[in-house]
Amino acid sequence: MAREYRYHLTFTGTARPEDEMGMVMLIEGEAEGAPAPFSGTARFSSRVETEGETGFTETGEIVFPDGTLRFSTEGYGLITPSADEAKQHGRVSWIIEGGSGAFAGASGFILSNFTVSDEAKVRDSQAAVVFLPD
Repeated sequence: MAREYRYHLTFTGTARPEDEMGMVMLIEGEAEGAPAPFSGTARFSSRVETEGETGFTETGEIVFPDGTLRFSTEGYGLITPSADEAKQHGRVSWIIEGGSGAFAGASGFILSNFTVSDEAKVRDSQAAVVFLPD
């Protein structure tokens, strides 16, 4: 039987283009106060590839003090203009593809609801259900 864990974290960070066209972005962020077993500061990094006007795919990892979760997009994410003209708003669902350390063998899903400002500042609210093998 697997152990089930949940977290709700808000990451703040930046987005920067990896290519000249801005079709690939690198995102990095940090969140404080992760609950056990994720305890401490969490660091987020991902690679985003745009798909059309509003779609994207993403792969990345979240590094906690005791291990790492790896994820990729389930289908496509969506990013659109928001009510604040200086920000875009988006959402994406990630599949947890595994992990290392305390998160070896991890599975589950992470939901991300985020904004990106004109200054490339990212604010990402994540909710996750993570299963770990006994």
